[in-house]
Amino acid sequence: MLNSNYLIINRKPQKFEKLRIAGRAAVFIDDAGKVLDNGVLALDDSVYAALYCDEVRNITIVTDRGGRRDVFTILWFSEEGYRNDSESLRKAYSGRFSRQNLKLNRYAESIAEKLDNGVRLRVTDAVDESGMKVCPECGMMNPVESGYCLECGAEI
Repeated sequence: MLNSNYLIINRKPQKFEKLRIAGRAAVFIDDAGKVLDNGVLALDDSVYAALYCDEVRNITIVTDRGGRRDVFTILWFSEEGYRNDSESLRKAYSGRFSRQNLKLNRYAESIAEKLDNGVRLRVTDAVDESGMKVCPECGMMNPVESGYCLECGAEI
């Protein structure tokens, strides 16, 4: 069971005690009052995607710094810590946060993989699949009211 806050950078976890905002950067501090290894996250134009999932108190940020891609995942132990820190992060980062489902970490990693391969994509909010139907041609999810696939144009 999760009983600490974690900052996970490219699948390498570190416990953090506090998150502090310094200008347009998030600084992660351990229980001894020291900044974690690579524990400063710039909240600037290098942020490619900022994703969150309230159900698991998780924010994942994908950065793209001129050829270097990183996935920062922040997990909180308490609801109060998540609420307070996520509000601070939203104020410090002027970009958009996209709501995601419980598969958010894998999604963030796939975004970073696409960036590594030179593919840029648009990040959108997770969709409630109960209001969607699958295209028989390409398998893309489409709103129920769509007569045609929004991806390939096939009749649904």
